[in-house]
Amino acid sequence: MQIVRSGKNADNVPIIVWLAMADSQTIAYGDLIQINGTSRKGEAAVAASTTIVGIAQQAITTTTATAADVIPVAIVRREVVRMAVSQAGTKKTFADTDKYTTAYDLLNKTSIAPDDTTGGMCYVQAYDNTNNTVDVIFADANLANVG
Repeated sequence: MQIVRSGKNADNVPIIVWLAMADSQTIAYGDLIQINGTSRKGEAAVAASTTIVGIAQQAITTTTATAADVIPVAIVRREVVRMAVSQAGTKKTFADTDKYTTAYDLLNKTSIAPDDTTGGMCYVQAYDNTNNTVDVIFADANLANVG
């Protein structure tokens, strides 16, 4: 997953925050990160998330997280993010009629589920059906207030 267009500045440089990670996490570079509702620490994003923060800029694995378990996360607010498109469901591609107004849900921390609009937060801006990628923006209601 990557930021492909930024609303921040002409250099397309996202804002980076260092985020403490929750217990029992396996995060890879490029995974989408959300805030855990109880600990208020970072964890892998899930479908219907309402606390998305951004994209992990470093890998980490935690068991019992300590104060040293922090990683840089690129904030996705007002960013266009390229994600993989899940090929698991019935719908495997996007069309112009899917752009801008329909909110699609995540399948997991790295991909979007084109069959799923329940709890959706990803608005399609562009798509590449050959490479199975989609460029999305996230609904403000699904973003955590981190910045």
